[in-house]
Amino acid sequence: MNKAIALVASSFLILLLASTTVFATDYTVGDASGWTLGVDYTKWVAGKQFKVGDTLTFKYSPNFHQLDEVSESDFNSCNPSKPIRSHRDGNTKITLSKAGRFFFFCPIGNHCSRSMKLAVTVRA
Repeated sequence: MNKAIALVASSFLILLLASTTVFATDYTVGDASGWTLGVDYTKWVAGKQFKVGDTLTFKYSPNFHQLDEVSESDFNSCNPSKPIRSHRDGNTKITLSKAGRFFFFCPIGNHCSRSMKLAVTVRA
């Protein structure tokens, strides 16, 4: 009897762990345009509900753009001097692993001040 209960409990736990992956969404930031100048990322993010387990995929030319995750204050001032994380690979996948607000921008030249920046709110 104890083995049967343990088997049922283990199966249930596996299903719970898998459900985050099954229901996660992979968002390509900027859709077909990708991570580049000329995209309204405020408009792109509007209406989307990001949740823990979702991913953001940033596709960009590393010859012209980069991606930094930054604090809210650095995001607001477009200050690239203290990034939380920097990415330069041209195809960056960020897993949203916890709830909260997350901020990204391109640190090259005036790209951030030209609206190449993204803020997302992630729900639990």
